[in-house]
Amino acid sequence: MERPLPELLPGGRYIDILTDWSFKRIFSGESNKRNLIELLNDLLDGEKRIRHLVYLPTEELGGNSEQRRIIFDLKCIDDNGEIFLIEMQRVAHRNFRDRTVFSTSRIISNHYAQGDDYHDTELPEVYFIGILDFHMDPAEREHYIRRVELTDRDTGKVFYHKLKYIFLELVNFVKKDEEIRTDMDQWFWLFKHLHGADQLPAFMRKKVFGRIFNIAEIANLTTEELMAYNASIQAKWDWDNAVSLAEERAVEKALEQERAKTAKLLEKERAQAEAEKLATARSIKEMGVLTNQQIVEKFNLSLDVVEGL
Repeated sequence: MERPLPELLPGGRYIDILTDWSFKRIFSGESNKRNLIELLNDLLDGEKRIRHLVYLPTEELGGNSEQRRIIFDLKCIDDNGEIFLIEMQRVAHRNFRDRTVFSTSRIISNHYAQGDDYHDTELPEVYFIGILDFHMDPAEREHYIRRVELTDRDTGKVFYHKLKYIFLELVNFVKKDEEIRTDMDQWFWLFKHLHGADQLPAFMRKKVFGRIFNIAEIANLTTEELMAYNASIQAKWDWDNAVSLAEERAVEKALEQERAKTAKLLEKERAQAEAEKLATARSIKEMGVLTNQQIVEKFNLSLDVVEGL
């Protein structure tokens, strides 16, 4: 007797690529390695040509048991010994840049075996590629591919070419379908719109996209894969709801603080105005140009207050 398929969470024809399970389904494993190779080659745009990749363990341990372990989404090495770290990040973290530099530093430091001579050991070239569904800099929304290297600040020349960071900021990519021109435009479209697509768009002519659409079609998932995908979607929704709630609470707290600040400012202004009014009334009383009753009427003060000035 066939087992019934698990009930599918609401969605479209294709999986949401921005879940951990979906991302790995499309880009990990020997059968999908060529998808990752094509993505990297399009991203590097002639800087180098990758022909073969080997997947490495995604967990990177420290030099001792007390050091924090690091887990990457994907970690690969090519024929030339270049290491590629691929991370898909949906939510901003307070110290995201610090964590990124820390991760690559761990890879570099672990390259030295105990007892190695630093003078004779050559480091591998390390690429950190972050696929981000948030703004790294809220004020910078024009560029959707950010490339970072160590450079000489005065000359602009690359100081060290073996450590590179490439960030794909999906939220900054706002091109319409008719504006899609480059291969990387098509990759951005895929990351942003695969889940809501009805079919492979006509402008995506490269074979890799046909393969990915086939892999991503929910109807092609096995029962076990469908269950895993549902779990990943539920986890994403739970996380998004938690983040949304935290943001709402943060906004409410900020509004409360602003209201308290405004009330305190108004109270201070009222106290200053009252003090200035009393000072003026006192000066006029000392001059003797008005009677106490006239001062009461002019400044809307009580007779007791005026007599006490």
